[in-house]
Amino acid sequence: MSLPLALVFAAAAAQTPAQAPRPPQGAVPPALPLTQLDDRALSADLDNRTFTLTFAQPVAVQDVLLLLVRGTSLSIVPDPSINGMFIGELKNVTVRQALGLILQPFGFDFAADGGFIRVFRREPETRLYDVNFLAAERVGNTSVGNDATGGSSARVTTSTKADVFADIAKGIPTILSDKGTFNVDRKAGLVQVTDFRERLDRVGVYLDAVQDRVQRQVQIETRVLEVELSDEKAVALDWSSLRQTRDLDKVMAALNTQGKVTTLASPRLSVLNNEPGIVKTDAVTLAVTPQVSPDSVITLSLSPVLAAPQALSADMVARVADGETIVIAGLGRDRETRERKNVGFSGGWFGRATVVTRKHIELVVLLTPRIVPLP
Repeated sequence: MSLPLALVFAAAAAQTPAQAPRPPQGAVPPALPLTQLDDRALSADLDNRTFTLTFAQPVAVQDVLLLLVRGTSLSIVPDPSINGMFIGELKNVTVRQALGLILQPFGFDFAADGGFIRVFRREPETRLYDVNFLAAERVGNTSVGNDATGGSSARVTTSTKADVFADIAKGIPTILSDKGTFNVDRKAGLVQVTDFRERLDRVGVYLDAVQDRVQRQVQIETRVLEVELSDEKAVALDWSSLRQTRDLDKVMAALNTQGKVTTLASPRLSVLNNEPGIVKTDAVTLAVTPQVSPDSVITLSLSPVLAAPQALSADMVARVADGETIVIAGLGRDRETRERKNVGFSGGWFGRATVVTRKHIELVVLLTPRIVPLP
């Protein structure tokens, strides 16, 4: 009668090199058995029995597979064509982990059905992945004025090349093996990949990461303000107070100290990650493209265009934290107003005259981007 598995392991582990019998010359040395086993009861489960496996000399893979299930209720049926010799040490692994590590280098895989394990030659599999993206490349265009009528004109064109399917078609081949193939179906929103199982798992991780980043959304609160400076000698806003804060309320308070603030428009838009959006008002047109980093820092590509009294345009990139406010200024102009007023002269005669008043006006755009949490 054979000893129980735990006793066999304990006896083998207790042997010293001096006690161990030497194999005959020319014979293949016997396998070193399992050297450690956890104290829990033996189980047919592939995942709750851990051990350390050590082979100092090459051992036939089929013999290693039989050793893995010895003393358990697991049954293993190796493919007849499996061959090769294993040498190495696996520490604190489960049966499932050991099978994967031992079989893959020899081009084999396994499947478990209850207590039965079937070992077979690895063959490519086919898997379908849902990719729910807009199958188009978006370009944001704005145009202000008309040269044909003698007016001023300015144009801002933003091209982000936001073609997710084309990017996926470039990324997947870097993951596949030399036997892997794939097809991207834009209309159906599907990616079909044929390759070995571990490669398919990597493709799934890649596509999940792409979907997570592409579907990030930013809500941009915009305020277009007109500031009539109180100081008649001032030619621009005083930036010393505006540089000290990116909080919206504090920015508004700082602007009110410099003149009369009038809100011309307060549009709000939601934009997907790396997708262009357009804000258009009577005073200014703004093209904006957000990019959200993994640490929730938002990078905005901004192109404001001012229509009148003369066309002004700018292009910039800014980085802010979630909820911080970007101030776009420097779009200034002088406003001249004419009023008919009663005036008095030295002779005591009163009459009416046209009074010309000049004020410096600053157009200010405030942008507050906020990341929309994913559902």
